[in-house]
Amino acid sequence: MMVGTVYPGFDVMVQSPHWDRNTRHLIEARLQPPGPAQFFSPPEIALLEAVLGRLLDELDSTLLQRVAGQIDSYLFNNQQNGDHKSGLPPTGDLLRKGLHLLEANAVLLFQRPFLQLTPLEMDELLGKVQRGEVNWQGIPPGEFFRKITGIGIDFFFSQPEIWSEIGFAGPAYPRGYYRLETGLKDPWEPISDPEREDARVAAGLGPARRLE
Repeated sequence: MMVGTVYPGFDVMVQSPHWDRNTRHLIEARLQPPGPAQFFSPPEIALLEAVLGRLLDELDSTLLQRVAGQIDSYLFNNQQNGDHKSGLPPTGDLLRKGLHLLEANAVLLFQRPFLQLTPLEMDELLGKVQRGEVNWQGIPPGEFFRKITGIGIDFFFSQPEIWSEIGFAGPAYPRGYYRLETGLKDPWEPISDPEREDARVAAGLGPARRLE
């Protein structure tokens, strides 16, 4: 992320001995480099990484590769939610076709592939997709934008280093959280750095710090 965490030095994985074995193995697996793509083609997975980087405002290529790889595995193994909007193709088909149409629009509008666009050009094109200002056949561009953003957020915020960044101390089971009153923290939860909080406020990136 472009702005540093307000929980410097916090590493949620230090808490992993307190999780049950299955949970620990599941979360540790999220830190492993992805294998070869199984659902997307290599050009599609590279495009997916670039799109996620702009939507999530993330520059860490290693993290983006893991997120894209986990989305690829999720689609390949058909581990999707049961809900599905009427009239739309399956999620994998929606994302794959949307990526191809996005690439075609990049060439049409800027005469270059999406991966060769500047960040501002990428954002301009993604904004047009979000607002439905591109002419796509077969899928509504806004639905593609909604789906790729939603699935990207889901997998991005399941990464342990992002938990550390936002101050989430990990799964509750089996230890549990017990200090549930407003403003109280369990002993293993991180305390935010007031100076960093104030810096974020000054940059317009967060609410004012509560006085407790």
